[in-house]
Amino acid sequence: MDFPKREWSHRLSLRGSRRTHEGEIGHRISGAPRSTRRWASLRQHVSSSHDGSKPRVELLFNTSGSKASTPSSQPHTPNTPRTPHTPPIKKSNWEVIEHFTGAPRPSIITMARGSEIGVAPITGRESVTEAATNVGITQHTRKCALSRFLSSLCGSHHFKNLQVEMLYQRYFLRMNQSNMTHVLGLLVGLALALGLLLIMKLMLTGNQSLITLLQRPENLSLAITLVTCIVIYAALVAAISRPGMNEIWLAGVSGAVLVTLLALQVTLSIHLARLHEVGRENTSDTSFFSKSKDLRTGGPLAAALMVCFFIYMAYALLPIRLRHACIAGIVFSAAHLIGAFLLYPHYPSMMAHLLSSIVVVGGTNVAGALTHHPRELAQRQAFLETRQCVEARLTTQRENQQQERLLLSVLPRHVAMEMKADIAGKPKDTMFHKIYIQRHENVSILFADICGFTSLSDQCTAEELVRLLNELFARFDRLAAEHHCLRIKLLGDCYYCVSGLPEPRPDHAHCCVEMGLDMIDAITLVREVMAVNVNMRVGIHTGRVHCGVLGLRKWQFDVWSNDVTLANYMESGGIPGRVHITKETLDCLGEYYEVEEGRGGERNAYLKDHNISTYLIVPGDTFKGNITNSGIRKTFPANSNVSKEMRVMGHGSQHGKQTKLGFGETIEGEKDPEDEVNEYLMRAIDARSIDRLRAEHCTPFILTFRRPDVEEKYSRERDRMLSAYFVCSGFVYMVVVVAIAITLAGSVYFYVCTAISVLVIALVNGILLAEKKRVPKWVRSMALQIFENRIIAQSIASIVVFLTFITVLSPLITLIGNEACVNNNSLPFAEESSDEHPSVMRVPTKNINAPGICDYILFCDLFPVLVMLVMVTCAVYQILTSVFKVAVLSIVVACYLGVSIYQALNEDDVEPAGRWLAGVLVVFFMACLVAHSQHTEATYRLDFLWKLQATEEKEEMEHLKAYNQKLLANILPEHVAAHFLSTVNSDELYHEQCDFVCIMFASIPNFSEFYVELEANNEGVECLRLLNEIIADFDELLAEEQFKYIEKIKSTGATYMAASGLTKSTCDMRDYKHVIAMADYALRIREQLAYVNEHSFNNFRMRVGINIGPVVAGVIGARKPQYDIWGNAVNVASRMDSTGVLDGIQVTQEVRDILITKGYPLTCRGTIQVKGKGSMITYFLDGPRDNTKSNQMDITKTNSNNNTDATEKTVINNSSGAV
Repeated sequence: MDFPKREWSHRLSLRGSRRTHEGEIGHRISGAPRSTRRWASLRQHVSSSHDGSKPRVELLFNTSGSKASTPSSQPHTPNTPRTPHTPPIKKSNWEVIEHFTGAPRPSIITMARGSEIGVAPITGRESVTEAATNVGITQHTRKCALSRFLSSLCGSHHFKNLQVEMLYQRYFLRMNQSNMTHVLGLLVGLALALGLLLIMKLMLTGNQSLITLLQRPENLSLAITLVTCIVIYAALVAAISRPGMNEIWLAGVSGAVLVTLLALQVTLSIHLARLHEVGRENTSDTSFFSKSKDLRTGGPLAAALMVCFFIYMAYALLPIRLRHACIAGIVFSAAHLIGAFLLYPHYPSMMAHLLSSIVVVGGTNVAGALTHHPRELAQRQAFLETRQCVEARLTTQRENQQQERLLLSVLPRHVAMEMKADIAGKPKDTMFHKIYIQRHENVSILFADICGFTSLSDQCTAEELVRLLNELFARFDRLAAEHHCLRIKLLGDCYYCVSGLPEPRPDHAHCCVEMGLDMIDAITLVREVMAVNVNMRVGIHTGRVHCGVLGLRKWQFDVWSNDVTLANYMESGGIPGRVHITKETLDCLGEYYEVEEGRGGERNAYLKDHNISTYLIVPGDTFKGNITNSGIRKTFPANSNVSKEMRVMGHGSQHGKQTKLGFGETIEGEKDPEDEVNEYLMRAIDARSIDRLRAEHCTPFILTFRRPDVEEKYSRERDRMLSAYFVCSGFVYMVVVVAIAITLAGSVYFYVCTAISVLVIALVNGILLAEKKRVPKWVRSMALQIFENRIIAQSIASIVVFLTFITVLSPLITLIGNEACVNNNSLPFAEESSDEHPSVMRVPTKNINAPGICDYILFCDLFPVLVMLVMVTCAVYQILTSVFKVAVLSIVVACYLGVSIYQALNEDDVEPAGRWLAGVLVVFFMACLVAHSQHTEATYRLDFLWKLQATEEKEEMEHLKAYNQKLLANILPEHVAAHFLSTVNSDELYHEQCDFVCIMFASIPNFSEFYVELEANNEGVECLRLLNEIIADFDELLAEEQFKYIEKIKSTGATYMAASGLTKSTCDMRDYKHVIAMADYALRIREQLAYVNEHSFNNFRMRVGINIGPVVAGVIGARKPQYDIWGNAVNVASRMDSTGVLDGIQVTQEVRDILITKGYPLTCRGTIQVKGKGSMITYFLDGPRDNTKSNQMDITKTNSNNNTDATEKTVINNSSGAV
C-alpha cells in the first residue's frame, strides 16, 4: 500500500488567537464620607454587592479612551476544490481541526460569555499621562483648567470597590513597612549627625566648657529635640517591626514622623535665627553656626534647605496619601514663611530671600506632588493589571473546568488527555492518522432499544420528543453510574453501554444484568406514568472490545469488535421487557440469576447462522441473595430508605440536587467570581515575601533580574509615566531659573545656559506629548523610540539633569573670585570688575537686594537649595535605575562638596560651620533619594515579576482553553457547546426545530467482511486503522469552503452521517446551496473511497442515501450530552441508505426536484418498499452537475418569473382601468 506522506503545512497555532474581555464592573459604595470609606478599607472590611451585580474594579481616573486591542484570528484559507481524478492530499488530524476552529465563527466561550462584563484592561500603548490628569474625584465643568488640575493633582487615588482598595493597601503594606524602616533609620542617622555636629562645634569653642554651652537656650532646645527624635524613631522602628502591623498603624507612624520633622524644623529655625541675632550683637561670639561676619548662615534660605528636605521626604518617602502629603507640605511651607517674617525682621536683602524661599518651597511641593502622583498611579495600574491577569486566569480556569467536565462527559479521561497532549505536542510526520484505540478484555456489552419509538416520534412535538428522550436517557445515565457501566453512545432510540471500562471489574456481567433489569423497570414506570406504549429490549454479551474514537471531527467514544456486533444482534433478537444474554455472559453470572432458554436464533438470522446459544433472565423477584462474596458492591445498602421505584427512575439520594446538563455537579454553592479573585489575591499577598522574592529573582543593590530573559522583557516594558517625568523635570528647571533670577544678577553665561536648556527640555517634552497627536510621522517615530527604548530615555533624562546642574553652576562662573565681599559686608554689590579677574562681567543687582549683602553671599546661601532641586530632578525620573541614579547623584554631590570646599578655602576669617550643616543635609538627602530609588525600582520590578507570572499562568490557561475548545469543537457544534458552557442557559433543555435539513447516510456494507480479528492484524486494530483513514478523509473534505453548510453528526461503525442546513446561516431556502453541497459531498466521498481502494488494494463499496425535510436537533443525556437529530426525515434518509445499491446514491423525490433544476443527472429507480413508509419513488444521483444545463435552467426560470411578473402587472393595470 502506497500512502502519501502528510504535510503539516497548516500547523495549528494556539497562541495566535487570544481574546480579551473588555468592560468595567460597576459597584459604588455611597452614603459614607470619603474618609469613612478609606478607613473602612484599612480595617479590611469586606463588602459584597447586595444587588447581585459585580462590584466595580477600576481606578477613579478616566480610562474610557483606552481600548484594549486584541489580535484577531487569521482567516483560514480554504482548500482548492480538486477534480474527481485528483483526490485531495491527506492532511493531519489537527489540520482539519484548525480549519474549523480557525474559521470566522463565533468562539464558544465568547458566545457563552457574550453578556459578561469584566475589568477594562489597560494596554501597554495607552497614554497614562492623560489618565493622570483625570483623577476620579468630582470635577465640575465650571471650574477653570488650573483649578481642575490642582484638584486632580491633590486628590487621592482610590478604587471604588472597597475590597480591591483593601487588597491594594495590603499588597503594598510590606513594601511600605520595609521602606518606612529604612526612612526611620536615615532619620536616626540625620539626628545623630546633627547632634554630632553640634557637639563638635561646641567642643571647638575654647572659651567655655561643653556643659556651659549646652545650657544656653538655643543649644539646649536643639539637643532636647534631637534626643527626643532619636528616641521616637527608635520606638517607631520597634513598633512597625511587629507582626500585627497594618495600614492604620503605618499611617499613624507616618503622622508621628511628620510631627517630629515639623518640631525639628521649628527648633532649627529658631536656633539659627537666635544665633544670627547673637552674632549681630556680639561679634566675638563663637557659638554654634555663627561667626562675627558670617551673616548668611542663619538666613531664611539656610532654613529653606531643611524645609525642602522635609517636604520632599513627605511626598516621596512616606507611605501616605497625596492629600495628606500636600497638607504636610503646606504646613511645612507656612511654618517656614511665617518663621522667616517673625525671626528675621532686619535681615539684609530680606525680599530676595523671601521670594526665593517662596519659589523654592512652592516648587518643591509641586515637584513632590508630581513625583507622588505618577508613582501611585503607576502602582495602582500595575496592581490593577495584575489583578486583571489573575481574574482572567481564574475565569479561564473556570471555563476550562466547565470545558473539561463537558469533554470528560463525552470522552473517557485517558482518551481526552491523550488528544490534548497530541494537540500541545510537536506533530509527527506519519503515514497514517493517529488512531485513539485501546483493547480491553473481559467486558460485558449491553445494547438496549426502545420499542415503539418510531410511532412515538410522530405523535410528539420537537420539545416533547427531546424532553422525553432526555428524561429517559438521563435516568439511564444515572443507573449506569450506579451500576459501574460506561455509556458508549446513543443511536437514536438505542442505548448501549459497557461494564469493565476503563478500569476492569470482575463483576462486569452482574453490573450489566442489573443495569438491564433497572432499565426495563424504568421504562415500565415511564409507560405507566406517561401512558406511552414503549418498552425496552435488552441484549448482553461478554467478550473483548476495541474502544476509542475514529476520524477527525465530531468524536464519539465507541467500541468495535465481533463481540460488539454480537451484542447488537442479541438486542435485535431479544424480547421487549426481557434481558437477553449469551452463554459467555451466563458463565460469568454463575448461579445468581434464574434463566430460561432464549431461542434467539428464531428471531434473528445472525444468531441462527452463528449458532449462538441465548438465554433470558427470568423476570420477577429472582435475585438470589447478596452477592457480596463475588465482589459486587450494591449501590444502596439494605437499610436504605430509597425505594426501588425511585432508584430506577434516577432519583437516588445522591442525585437529588439540581445538576447542570453535561457536568454532573451541583450548581449550588458556587462562588462569586469577584469574591474568588479577591480571595485568591489575599492568599497570594499573604504568602508573598518581599525579601525572598528579591533574593531569588534580583541581584543585591543593582536589582537586575537574575534571569536574562526576564531582564530583557523588563527592559522592553514601556514606562507609561515617562511624559510625566519630563514635564516634572521641566517644571523644576523653571523653578531653578526663577529662583536664580530673583536672587542674583543676570549674566551672559546664565542666559546662554538657560536658553539652551529650555530649548532642549521643551523639544523633548513636545516630542513626548505629541505621540498621540496629529503630528508628522517622524515626530511620532522619535517619540516611540524614546518610549520603547529605555537606554535612549535614560540618556535624555541624564542630559536634562546635567543641563539643570550646569544652569545652577553658571552664576558661579561670574561670581568666582569675589570672595572678598565676604570680608566687606557693607558693599551691597560690586559694580566694577575686580583687578584680579578683569574678564568677569558683573550685572549689578538692583531694587530687590539693595541695600544688602553681595551676590556671592546670596549665591552661597542659595547654592545648596539649588543643588537639592537638581537632585529632585534626578529623583523624579523613575525610569532611571538605582545604580544610574547613584552615579548621577554622586557626581552632583561631589561637585557641590568640591565647590563648598573651594569656597571655604578661599574665604578669609570665616568658619565653614554653615556649610557643614548644608553639607550634612545634602548628603543625607542623597541617601534618602538612593533609598527611595531602591524602594521604587524594587517595587516596579516585583510588580512586573508578579504580573509576568500572572500573565504566564493566564497564557497557560488560555492554551489549555484552546486545547479544550478544539476538542469541544470536534464533539459538539459550536453553538451547542456555547449553550452548555454559558452560566445562564446551561440548565435548560436544548432543542430546536429545523424545517429544511438535508440528511445523508453513507455506509460501507462490505467493511464487515474485511474486518477480522487475527493475531496478524493486532486482533482487528489494523482493520480499524484503515476505517479511521477512510473516515478521516471524509472529515478532511468538510474543511473545504464549498462544504461549509454541512455538519457531521456522527459515524457509527462503517456508517457516516451528516446533515446540512441545521442553522439559519447554513439553510439556504432560495438557492438550496446546502442541498447542492450535500450532493457534491456525496459524490466526493465516493471518489475518495475509490482513491483509498486504489492505494490499499481493497474493494470497498459505498451506499449513500439522501433526504430532505424537517428534523428535531437537540442534546440528550444528563451526564454525557450527545448532539443528534431525530424525525421522520432522518428515518427516511437512513432507509435510503439501507435500501440502496452499492456504489449508488439514492435520493427521494424531494431531493430530485431540487437537484434536477441545478443540472444534476438523475435516474429514476422506480417504486420501492420502505419500512415504515410503504411505497416510495426514488432516484439515483449519477454524477456531478452540468453547469451549462444549470445556467440554461436558471435563465429559463428567470424568464418565466419575468413573464409571470409582467402578466401580473397587466392584470393589475387592467383592473385599475376598470375601476
